[in-house]
Amino acid sequence: MKTYYIPVIACILISFTLTAQEKSGRERRGDRYSFTYNYDKAIQQYTRTRNLSVEGQRALAKSYQKTNQYALAEETCAALITTGVGIVAEDYYNYAMALKSNGKYPEATVWMNKFAELRPMDLRAKDFQANKNKLDGLLLPNPEVYIEHQKINTAALDFGTTFFNDQVVFASTRTHRSNCASKYNWTHQPFWDMYVSNVNNGQLQTPERFAKKLNGKLHDGPVSFSNQNTYMAFTRNNYSNTRHDRVIELQIWFSRLTDGKWSKPEPFTHNNQAYSVGHPWLSADGNTMYFTSDQPGGFGGTDIYKTTRSNQGEWSLPENLGQQINTEGDELFPFLDSNSSTFVFASNGRYGLGGLDIYFSTLNNREFSSTFNPGSPLNTQFDDFAAIIDGTMSQGYFTTNRPGGSGGDDIYSLRLKDPDVVFTVDAPTNQPVVRTIRETFPLRNYVFFTKGSTQLPERYVSLTKAEAVEFKEDQLEEFTPKNASGHSARQMNVYYNIINIVGNRLSKFPSATINLVGSSENGSVEGKTMANTVKSYLVDIFGISAGRIKTEGRVKPILPSEKEGGVLELTMLREGDQRVTIESTSPAILMEFLSGPDAPIKPVKLTSREEPILADAVQFNVAGANNALTSWSMDIKNADNKVQHYGPYTEENISINRLTLAGRDPKGNLKATMTGKTKMGKTITKEAVIVLKPLVEPKVEEVHRFSIIYEFDDAKAIRMYEKYLTEVVAPKIPRNGKVIIRGYTDIIGDQDYNQNLSLARANDVKEILLAALGKSGRKDVRFDVRGDGENNKTSPFENKHPEERFYNRTVIIDIAP
Repeated sequence: MKTYYIPVIACILISFTLTAQEKSGRERRGDRYSFTYNYDKAIQQYTRTRNLSVEGQRALAKSYQKTNQYALAEETCAALITTGVGIVAEDYYNYAMALKSNGKYPEATVWMNKFAELRPMDLRAKDFQANKNKLDGLLLPNPEVYIEHQKINTAALDFGTTFFNDQVVFASTRTHRSNCASKYNWTHQPFWDMYVSNVNNGQLQTPERFAKKLNGKLHDGPVSFSNQNTYMAFTRNNYSNTRHDRVIELQIWFSRLTDGKWSKPEPFTHNNQAYSVGHPWLSADGNTMYFTSDQPGGFGGTDIYKTTRSNQGEWSLPENLGQQINTEGDELFPFLDSNSSTFVFASNGRYGLGGLDIYFSTLNNREFSSTFNPGSPLNTQFDDFAAIIDGTMSQGYFTTNRPGGSGGDDIYSLRLKDPDVVFTVDAPTNQPVVRTIRETFPLRNYVFFTKGSTQLPERYVSLTKAEAVEFKEDQLEEFTPKNASGHSARQMNVYYNIINIVGNRLSKFPSATINLVGSSENGSVEGKTMANTVKSYLVDIFGISAGRIKTEGRVKPILPSEKEGGVLELTMLREGDQRVTIESTSPAILMEFLSGPDAPIKPVKLTSREEPILADAVQFNVAGANNALTSWSMDIKNADNKVQHYGPYTEENISINRLTLAGRDPKGNLKATMTGKTKMGKTITKEAVIVLKPLVEPKVEEVHRFSIIYEFDDAKAIRMYEKYLTEVVAPKIPRNGKVIIRGYTDIIGDQDYNQNLSLARANDVKEILLAALGKSGRKDVRFDVRGDGENNKTSPFENKHPEERFYNRTVIIDIAP
């Protein structure tokens, strides 16, 4: 069953608005049954009604969904949408959810795309857009998760487990109590009572009623314990003996264990007769409580809230956990592990396999990490919820209504196994290497302007006429912008001299000509003004004849960053389109072998000395970290038991200078202990030994570096560089040499997608170089290929300005002996 937060009805009558009075009698009766959660009777009335209204069709689809008749729910949603009358975006969302419940994921994606088009700012739409490419991974069985059906389950509803000493307490309808509200309209099952079960090797044993005096007339449970299991919070109906004409909401109540007996329950300060609060989860000390509520002011549906208790015992005003956890859908059943670091909850508003899915988030300094869906077998197309895990994040329980159980909601055990992560250390030889890098730095043929301005941004280097005479490409460090920035300021300084480089080359080659194409979203007139700004600089400062420079204006460049139909991160994309493109047909200006309006300018040659480098650094590799871990750290202990701490890291490979680890003359071996946190909150440790010898004099090594630049969201633009890689780069690779290829992206788009895109770019380069070497019969070269995505720790540049983002869409190739 899906929704345990919805208020419960006890022997009630309801009133209707005037608009409802205009419906047929049967439909009004259907509405009344639906309002009282008597969904089977609502279905009888709705299906016998001719000309069922749009509201009635929605209510019928909901009734089918609530009674787990998913095929009929899908059919009803489809019929509603087919009419095209009075359809709203939420209808598309409900249809997509019904399709998911039937395992029809491709069809569900079609309708979720439609919903996202109409409601792009809806948190459910945003989460769908960010995660829809992960479906195949969610459907594959997660090797870290093992589940097992519990033998105590019956045809009754059993759910909502919590740990209590060495036992487990849960809620169940396995008993029958005789009173006017002894059965819940929705399920025609008895109301929930709390039960307790012993545990034997993970299996729950035959249960008994828990604290019989706490089980009331209607629903009681689920429950949470704190203060060494002497304080409890539990969900209970707010039933009234005097009124029978309203919805009976869920509330939270507390009780203390004194002299072996639970005290009379006391109500939560923020209980309210106008809405429900329930599903409490207490921190270990009992001073923080998370709970579910449909109170006004949330994101929609039910949200998860937090409250803290003062020294005087007063609970603070509830605080919504925000959009990192909540959506316009339903978020419920919060759980916080005993270390207060892993937060688990259920949601039908985030991207999942259908119904309610279980999600994990790491809590660090009051901040929640991005949510993680562990996929199958924990989650299915049905409802999976109310997960708890022990203090070691190894063993726990959850509830599901998936087929194959005992009937209705069943309790399953949950075991989290260590992920397949391998920790290795590669220590360098005792001869450090200092690399001289001879870099061929590419030049994109763009000058970017600030929106609304036709003046050159200050980050571009502006020279005087006298300075222009002395300008030389190989001495660019003498010509720096006013606000140089970036991870690699020296190379970006090269780009900020792009206009000066073009002016210098035009001066050297009098027959060369260029065409400047300005593009502005404010219109072609402003675009041409931008182009004329660049032209005036070249004419006035470098003395280039105006007849050698043509200008024109456009709204969009020939190769725009913003694609038709795009709706995400438009600000950064449009910044990339506010530019002047430098076109030329002169070989003296263009990169060799390339031509066309967007052909890059001939690269600049740079020489630098790099320290420290990989060759004199210790390499630490955590294979599988990208898929399994949120982060990992290291403790390095020397022979004197002195410990250095490093991290946290999110990438799989990091390097640390050996001098930092052990100095020039290490004493004994070092011990490295890697501690990682899985995406489901489990902590794993791995150990390795680092053997270092005293250093000798460094060896100088020459490395050739090349870079290839890509268009936005493109992994195949490498084809335009194929001849360049084959005839310029490949011949530079020495016998038995090593080629280090690193792919990168900008920060636009999903992080996981960018990771895959960067690796695809790097592998494209490798395949072209392999083909070139293969033509000469060479198989002696070693390749080290990696995609670093948008990782801001390793990316060549920052992402503040459009030129930095353009240059981060790159593959960097290092050729070493």
